[in-house]
Amino acid sequence: MSLPRLIRTRYLCQNLAKHTPPTRTFLTTRPLFSPSEPTVLPRLHADLKNALRSKNKPALSVLRALLATITNASKTPKPITTDNALLALLQKTISTSKTSITEFQQAGREDLVTKEEEQISVLQAYVSEIPVMSEEEVRVVVKEVIAGEKKVVAGGILGKTLGKLASEDAAFDRQMLRRVVEEEVSHV
Repeated sequence: MSLPRLIRTRYLCQNLAKHTPPTRTFLTTRPLFSPSEPTVLPRLHADLKNALRSKNKPALSVLRALLATITNASKTPKPITTDNALLALLQKTISTSKTSITEFQQAGREDLVTKEEEQISVLQAYVSEIPVMSEEEVRVVVKEVIAGEKKVVAGGILGKTLGKLASEDAAFDRQMLRRVVEEEVSHV
C-alpha cells in the first residue's frame, strides 16, 4: 500500500471512530455504547445469586421471572437495556400482581395473596432504587407542552408529553404523569 493511501485510510478510520459509536449488527444485541448507564439492571444477576445462597424464595422467583422477561425482550426490536425500560417493566409487573391479589382475595386464596404481596415488596425495592422525575419536574414539562398547543385535549397532551420525556430518556411514573396531565388540562 502506498504511503498516501495508508495515511488516508488511517485518517478516515480515526475520524469514523470518533463520530460513531461502535454497534453490533444483530437486532437482538444492545449497542456497545449507551448514553446513560443502568445502575439496577446489571445488578440483577448478582442479586439472583445472593437469593439462591440465602434461599430467599420470593426474591428468587421474582428475579428469575424478571431475567426471563429481559432475556425474551432482548430478542425483540425494543430490548430492556436501561433502567427506564426496567422501571416500566417493574411497574407493569406490580400492576398485574395487584390485580392478581384482588382475584385471589375474591377466591379466598390467602396463601396466594401473601405470596403476591411478598413479590410486590421485592419489586418495590427495585423501583425505589431507580431515580425518577419528581411531580414538579413532570408538571413543568406538561405546562411546556400545553403552552405549545392550540387545542388542549388530555389525550393529545399526554401523548406529546410521553414523546418528549421518552426523547429525553427520563424515568417517570406513568400513573403520576396521567394524573398531572388531567389536572393541568382541567385548569386550562
